[in-house]
Amino acid sequence: RIRQVYAITAENVALDMDRVTAAYERLDTLLENRRYLVGDRFSRADLTLAALAAPTWRPPEHSTYWPPDELYPHETTAFRARFAKTRTREHVLRTYREHRLPNSSTTCAAPPLGPLAA
Repeated sequence: RIRQVYAITAENVALDMDRVTAAYERLDTLLENRRYLVGDRFSRADLTLAALAAPTWRPPEHSTYWPPDELYPHETTAFRARFAKTRTREHVLRTYREHRLPNSSTTCAAPPLGPLAA
């Protein structure tokens, strides 16, 4: 049912992978000779990229508990591996490391594995 609601088809997945690949390539080009996406300091653009890419790169400073890699489909881990050495990934992880204030109330304990383990 969820595949119907979101029109998830092999063709749409391939198109979306092409779009994501193009976005990462463009972001990597932007980050080639600069520390931040816009200007010479941290901005909303960096924050937005970090927030949107967090589920892909799972920064340890994020408040979400990310299940271990082995619980994800092979396609998901292959996707992550494909972009593992990009400037974009490093930028996202650095953004969380340097611009997220430590706060013990946002630290998330590992929940029971529940339906992901099935």
